[in-house]
Amino acid sequence: MFPLPPVPDKICGGIGGRIRWVLKVGKLKQTELARALGVSANYIYLFTSGWKTAISEPLARLMESLYGCPAQWLLTGVQPDDPGDSLRKLRGSIIGRIRKMDQGELQAAAEFIGRMKYGAGYGKESE
Repeated sequence: MFPLPPVPDKICGGIGGRIRWVLKVGKLKQTELARALGVSANYIYLFTSGWKTAISEPLARLMESLYGCPAQWLLTGVQPDDPGDSLRKLRGSIIGRIRKMDQGELQAAAEFIGRMKYGAGYGKESE
């Protein structure tokens, strides 16, 4: 696996360009990539030459697991946000919503979380 550096859109427009970028960054040959993915070298050539313009999600997920290139990027060309940044945004959003809850809503949320953690029917009420 390798970390995918930021890629300007003009460098790799389309799935063919993105796969060429993976080959370049991973220092892979098309035959090596094909073997690792369980497809023919010709199948990889169809992407890199522009004959094939879309990749399946399972193949993109396999490339992500093998080489660390985000499946979302392979599928759409859009690089995902930094996971840490997304988690910080989510945490801030949740805290903001919690601060707006009244006592009854907080109690209901606590009971719901308790059921998720311990399973239905288990929690403070069964102690």
